[in-house]
Amino acid sequence: MDLAFATGQVAPRDRLDAWRELVNQAFLPLAITSLGSWGGPGAFDGSVTGRGLGGLQVWLVQASPMAAVRARPHIEASGDDYLLALHVSGTAHAAQDGREVTLGPGDLALFDSSRPYSIAFPGPGAFRHVIYQVPRASLDARRDLRAVTALRVPAASGAGRLVSPYLRRLAGAAPPGQAFVDAGLDLAVSALRAAGGHEDPRRSAVSGLKDYALARLGDPGLSPEGVARACYVSVRQLHRLFAREGLTFGGWVREQRLRRCRDDLSDPRHSHQTVAEIAARWGFRSAAHFCRAFEARYGITPSGCRRGPR
Repeated sequence: MDLAFATGQVAPRDRLDAWRELVNQAFLPLAITSLGSWGGPGAFDGSVTGRGLGGLQVWLVQASPMAAVRARPHIEASGDDYLLALHVSGTAHAAQDGREVTLGPGDLALFDSSRPYSIAFPGPGAFRHVIYQVPRASLDARRDLRAVTALRVPAASGAGRLVSPYLRRLAGAAPPGQAFVDAGLDLAVSALRAAGGHEDPRRSAVSGLKDYALARLGDPGLSPEGVARACYVSVRQLHRLFAREGLTFGGWVREQRLRRCRDDLSDPRHSHQTVAEIAARWGFRSAAHFCRAFEARYGITPSGCRRGPR
């Protein structure tokens, strides 16, 4: 959904109510209050743009000091996306899962809309904020992220210097290829895991397993046993390493294959190839099984993706 709205389009006395209605209908149900000595609803000012980007939604928000709370009744009324928040200017104070975080310009944090959270922008003055609203499957396929909500990735950290400018430019760029969106999500997840202290020497072991499997995604016979044997680990150890990232080997392989099929289906250079040929190239034994898996993952058929994704 593409959207552009500014409270200047409505009468001053109706601006805060209009803002609440827009946020609750277009974004997520939240309880919103104005903060600071702004003289009431008529003094509130805000603008937002939203657009689809590679299967997710990007929101660019600028507004007067405000606070937002997502409580149980809000959660019961709507979805369960992840919110990847990149703060641009001003200060933000947020809390989720018993953790509190303060964000300054360029800092990054993750929130899970399926659980209660709160965020406040106290001012003084307007704040600017970028939100990547990411379907749960897109991030759950990468890692188990429950332990890294409401953690700050500082803009000045090694990870922050890499991921924050990338996400900022991606939010404002002309629609790039899907691979660039995936790269941004991969960078963000790695930065969040590092901020939470979840990277350890075992990471290099699972990276080796992934690298070996990625080089052989087109082999329909790719199996945990074959990968474990080639990388000199036991099958049990392979499954344990993937489980520490909240993944299964089979689920991770399926996700990688589906991503590459989606990229090929969207690429005009592969328009001469049938859906079945593309599926087979990336290791799917059955075209029917591939079509079911693709639609379950992306909410669109392979043929629909080829015509143009929703």
